[in-house]
Amino acid sequence: MKNIIITGASSGIGASTARLLYAKGYTLGLMARSVDKLEALSQELGANAIVLPCDVTDYAAVKSGLEQFIAAHGDIDVLINNAGLGYFDSLVGGKIEEWHTMVDVNVKGVLNCLHVALPSLIRSTGHVVNLGSLASHQVFPNSGVYCATKHALIAISNSLRLEIPDKLRVTTISPGSVDTPFIHSTSNPQMLEQYKDYFAAGLRPEMIAEQIVHAIEAPAGSVISEIIIRPNRAMK
Repeated sequence: MKNIIITGASSGIGASTARLLYAKGYTLGLMARSVDKLEALSQELGANAIVLPCDVTDYAAVKSGLEQFIAAHGDIDVLINNAGLGYFDSLVGGKIEEWHTMVDVNVKGVLNCLHVALPSLIRSTGHVVNLGSLASHQVFPNSGVYCATKHALIAISNSLRLEIPDKLRVTTISPGSVDTPFIHSTSNPQMLEQYKDYFAAGLRPEMIAEQIVHAIEAPAGSVISEIIIRPNRAMK
């Protein structure tokens, strides 16, 4: 079965994806900053869920963790770039530290993982799954920098697809609002109050996990380039 790396695996979409993939028999490398949450998830799943504590913004840590995984378990078949965060705030009055953090995690973190994993993925004729967003396609108020980082992710996905189509499958999953801890990163109390109910009424993370698995298990000779999934608010 395939070796799959999941970043941001400790909660939300990452943890839901890990549970679904593990039940199907895949070997998982679980990457996130929270060692305690990763350990708990690994114990819940079993021996083939390997804990790789790592901040994706730390290139040396990413390199060390992925190289250890490859040495122990063989080449990576699928890299799921799920780690990401967003802060809701206006551009006027927004915090420069939060802007930098979004770029560091959502763009540089993806690049760090790709830079280390690509040689292994090419050897295995593997698959990159990037977690985008509706914000990859639209610009929303109070989230301009976040939208910019998710637009960048589409460019990265398309570049991979153009440059090495014979060695790599590339999928971008672009969800609308999802009921995860994502919104609680927002430090502006007015914005948090404004958006928290909207996200609470969004998709369940398991719905995104199902789409990730659907893309990974697409028939040989095919590739699902992108999935856009949004809440059906008419059904709420």
